[in-house]
Amino acid sequence: MYNDVESDFWKDIFVHMQHKNMMRIGAERLTLQDCPAAFERFQLAHPEIQPEITNSSGYCTWEIFVSDTVKLRLFIQNQIKGSFMQRNGGDLVKIADAKFPNNPFPEIEEFLSRKNDLLRELHSRIEAYVHEEKKQKLIGEFIKAHLIKKFGSQNEIIWSFEICGSDFRLTLKKGTEEKIILLSCDNYINQIASL
Repeated sequence: MYNDVESDFWKDIFVHMQHKNMMRIGAERLTLQDCPAAFERFQLAHPEIQPEITNSSGYCTWEIFVSDTVKLRLFIQNQIKGSFMQRNGGDLVKIADAKFPNNPFPEIEEFLSRKNDLLRELHSRIEAYVHEEKKQKLIGEFIKAHLIKKFGSQNEIIWSFEICGSDFRLTLKKGTEEKIILLSCDNYINQIASL
């Protein structure tokens, strides 16, 4: 499902952000007391972004949607926890989370400056995944047709066929013997012919 492609994409982005945050030299910490000023600085620098903010005596949250389906959430208390949450039906489901030892706004601002390029890359990955999925289904139908042609009149051989990752698994049963063969999209014709 392409939602997995999208989730994996955002997880990779989040891991990269966290790593940069951990490795940043001379980085400042973001304490609970510093949150209102940090939120205001961000808002002044990015007036087009309207984050959802909660300031309470025990914690702060800062949230923005980075795509139609994915929200970036910061939860600041004794430490900074960041999450990417993906819309799933009517709910938001956490797809990635990490602790940020330093103020994460430099990484967030860098990420947002590249957001349009990242969204194009994500769209391209989803299109490639959908294309490969359609190709695999079509090849699966060709494989079934070849199997029916090869084994259709042979009652002593029972076969089953299933998608197995990017390949296919063919199970042949003859009496008590069972043979499992992995077929690939590239050479299934030769593999079936050699049976």
